[in-house]
Amino acid sequence: MSKLLMFAAMGFVSALSLPTVFADDHAGMKKEHETAHAQHDKWAAEHAKMRVEHLRALAMIAKLQAHIYEHEAELVEHDEKIRAHEDHAMHHAEEIAAHEKDGDASNHEHLEKEHAAFKAEHGAMAKKHDEVKAGHEKLHEVLTKLMELMKKVK
Repeated sequence: MSKLLMFAAMGFVSALSLPTVFADDHAGMKKEHETAHAQHDKWAAEHAKMRVEHLRALAMIAKLQAHIYEHEAELVEHDEKIRAHEDHAMHHAEEIAAHEKDGDASNHEHLEKEHAAFKAEHGAMAKKHDEVKAGHEKLHEVLTKLMELMKKVK
């Protein structure tokens, strides 16, 4: 060990006054540290960007979930209309049976009007059912494709 290093180790000489003999040896290490630091900064920036993208993806998933809930609400609403329509049909059938029993001719016109309203209501419900079903099929198709794509992501 050189005397200067020995004196530095003993505290007699400041380490700052050591000769720069090793400067060339340390230059490579310093360069590697600089390169690593630059890489770390780049990685941190990439991670920040990925986190923002993840948050936006979660927001999209929340919107998708809301869309599914809205579709479910539409199904519940349509089910209630079907139930009410079925109830209407039952009452109409009861009115027809009563009309056939008593044979009141004035009641016949009322039954025809009621039946025309029933048919119109049924046609509108059939159209709504087709819309709900088509919406469900499209939603299911999109979600299935999304899940297939997600299987490819690690």
